[in-house]
Amino acid sequence: MLFPLPKLRRLSNRPTAFLVGKLRRLVPAFAAGFIFAAPVAAQDAPACAGKDLSDAAGVVEAKTKRADDLVNGEGLFWRIEKPGEPVSYLFGTIHSTDAKALAFARRAAATIPSVKAVATELGPMDATEKANVSAAFLAKALERDHDTFDAVPEKDRAAVEKMVTELGYPSEFAHHLKLWFLAVLTATPACETKRASAGLPEMDEFLMDEAQRAGVRVVGLETAQEQMDAVAAIDPKVAGLLLAVAARDDKLDDDVYATTLKLYLAERPADVLAVGDVVGDMSPQERDAQDVFTRLLLVRRNATMIERMGPYLREGAFVAVGALHLPGKDGLIARLRGGGYTVTKEW
Repeated sequence: MLFPLPKLRRLSNRPTAFLVGKLRRLVPAFAAGFIFAAPVAAQDAPACAGKDLSDAAGVVEAKTKRADDLVNGEGLFWRIEKPGEPVSYLFGTIHSTDAKALAFARRAAATIPSVKAVATELGPMDATEKANVSAAFLAKALERDHDTFDAVPEKDRAAVEKMVTELGYPSEFAHHLKLWFLAVLTATPACETKRASAGLPEMDEFLMDEAQRAGVRVVGLETAQEQMDAVAAIDPKVAGLLLAVAARDDKLDDDVYATTLKLYLAERPADVLAVGDVVGDMSPQERDAQDVFTRLLLVRRNATMIERMGPYLREGAFVAVGALHLPGKDGLIARLRGGGYTVTKEW
């Protein structure tokens, strides 16, 4: 899907991220009257393709305009210190099964045995909890009384419907799913959905497993309901505009994933914001919609995260959240420094 909405989310949060693959299988199955889809064997999990867009025309200028958002934009792993408190750590994650990305998580995880708590966005959930959240997510997304595609620009409706049906969602059913939900369902490239279904680990899962092996408790900074509400707050017209952009280029999804991953591996995750400003053939109105979404997804949730991090930092914590929560004048690093902490980039 398009750069700003889903791919920015890969670095900015995991709005029930573990649900994306699950829901992509559940929704068409639900509509067809069955429940389970066949899993993919690990050896059959596809590699992800796509071309790098990080040097697209206009990126340099976009970075200048985005200066406030790119503060503290280089680096993934940060040391947090304050007189009288144990050392804590802040790690920016990406929602990916890529082996090189997982290597960063392994490197960061070496500090987990030295802390008292590992804080991720959602914390641990068992299979029953995940199933309950999935059901709640779907129930919140259903709109029985009218056609949700009315909020998609009329000239783009056919293309959006084609994109959704090609992903396996029956057209009639899709027309009664709220657009923020369709954005979530189309947020992950097919290759990543298949890799996740094959059991390949993602960062949060790996880090929580490492914490459990080290005997360190795992906590969440948000609830699934709060993440769900944050995504559901997207105005239908905003989501409709962004879905329209996504539907124009069926290769953009893979290209953006490849770009996002490259920037993450280069330890420059915030540059994804500037790239998102110049790719996707968006109109000024669509660019504005992208920015509205960015602010909604990042700034409001940063305030909640920083408040809830406090008690864990006072005892020593390893905090792992989406990488785009770290940079910017409203990011976690700036907020921590404003709260009297010294925050130093380790790498």
